[in-house]
Amino acid sequence: MYGNALIIIAKYPEKESVKTRLKGLMPDDKRLELYVTLLNQTMQKLGAIPGVDTFIAFAPETAGEYFSRFNVRLIPLQEGDLGAGMFHAFREVFNAGYKKAALVGVDIPDISSLIILDAFDALSGSDLVYGPAKDGGYYLVGMGKLIGEVFRDVPWSSEKTLEKSLHQAGRYGYSVSLTETLNDIDTIDDAKKAGLLK
Repeated sequence: MYGNALIIIAKYPEKESVKTRLKGLMPDDKRLELYVTLLNQTMQKLGAIPGVDTFIAFAPETAGEYFSRFNVRLIPLQEGDLGAGMFHAFREVFNAGYKKAALVGVDIPDISSLIILDAFDALSGSDLVYGPAKDGGYYLVGMGKLIGEVFRDVPWSSEKTLEKSLHQAGRYGYSVSLTETLNDIDTIDDAKKAGLLK
C-alpha cells in the first residue's frame, strides 16, 4: 500500500444522473456518450499513477460490476448529497491507513497525473489542497487527515462552492494550498472547447 490515495468520484452512466446540466440541450444518448468518454479518459490518465493507489467512489451502490472493469479499488457511496459522498469516501481511505488523500471528478479534460502529484506534495505543508474550477467550484480536494467541516453548509454545483469551502477551512483554522485552475465540463460550449463534441 502506498501512503497516497486518489479517489475518483463517478456515477453509473444513466440519463437521469449524469451531466444533468446538459439535459434538454443535447440528446440523452449523446450526453451519456460524453460522460463515458470523460470517465474513460480520466481513468486512462489517473488509473495508475506511480506511488498512488487509485479508488473509484461510485453511485449507486449497485453499480460495482460496471466499475470493476477499471481494475482499481472500489468504494460504494450511499445516497446523500455530494458533500456527504465525498466525506464518506475520504473516511474510507483514511480508515484503511492512508496518510494523504485527494478526490477528483471525471469531468476535467485537462486533469493530469502531474496535477495529482503536485496536490499530494502540497499536502506536506498544508491541511487541505483545492484545485479551483473556472466556474467557481473545485475539481480537486485533498487532505492529510479527515476534515469534515469543509463539506458542511457548502452550496454544491454553484459559483460559490470554492469560496464557501475556503471560508469553512479558515473558520476552523485549516491551512490551504491551491493547484492550477482548470475548466470542467458543464456546458455544450465547454465540451466543444475540449474537443469532445463536434
